[in-house]
Amino acid sequence: MRIPGDHFSRYSVLLAGLVCAVGLGILAAPFRSQARSEASQPATLLGTLVHEVHAIPAAAPRPAATQDAGQAAPSPAATPAPKPVELPEGDGKPIATEFCQMCHKLTNLTKAHKNLDDWKDTIHTMIDRGASIPDDKIDTLAQYLAANFGPKDAASAANAPAAAPATPAPSPGAAAPSAPSTAKVVVELPDGDGKAIATENCQACHKLTNLTKAHKNLDDWKETVQTMIDRGANVPAEQVDTLVQYLAKNFGPKDASAPAPATPPSSTPAN
Repeated sequence: MRIPGDHFSRYSVLLAGLVCAVGLGILAAPFRSQARSEASQPATLLGTLVHEVHAIPAAAPRPAATQDAGQAAPSPAATPAPKPVELPEGDGKPIATEFCQMCHKLTNLTKAHKNLDDWKDTIHTMIDRGASIPDDKIDTLAQYLAANFGPKDAASAANAPAAAPATPAPSPGAAAPSAPSTAKVVVELPDGDGKAIATENCQACHKLTNLTKAHKNLDDWKETVQTMIDRGANVPAEQVDTLVQYLAKNFGPKDASAPAPATPPSSTPAN
């Protein structure tokens, strides 16, 4: 004979056990998924690293290839250095080497072709611009430059080869070609009380044509003479007025010094 209460108690125990088993299974599910994810994580990281290692060389530039391509091009440093300029031997060589190349290259001297007066003008221009050439070395330097870097025609004639091709003789009716004149034109100043002063003092720094080509009045000549004295001309004070009067008289304003052209007499036809 079965007792109803005993049957109910057995089913209650079974039901309670089933509920506990389901609950434990639910609680254990997150731990299993976490363990699986942790187990698969190293493999995932390893695969990512391998993928990145293979991807980096493909995207990164290769500096070695750029360097090889650059080595094929000519390097600017391979060009030969310019040869230093060596001036000819002479008394003025150390003067030119010391003072001239302080402001510019020595090729400015070697490429120039000037006579003695032009070199004197150039030297005094450089002194006016700040060159500290001593007064007792100016003449030596000018003589040296004129001897080695004189007018181009004279220099080329001196360096011409000895065996030059003979030029054909001109025909009897043809005019003979005029040879280029290399002789220096001597300027002769007009006579007067200031001639000796101008000849002695003015051409110490520049050509006398600077006087003959100028046309200034008395006041302008006074300013010019005073400017030259400020630049180093050693004109005695008692001779300044004589020199100014002489220059104004002989090289005054152009309009006043030029004589008016004579008008030819008008010829009337005879009746």
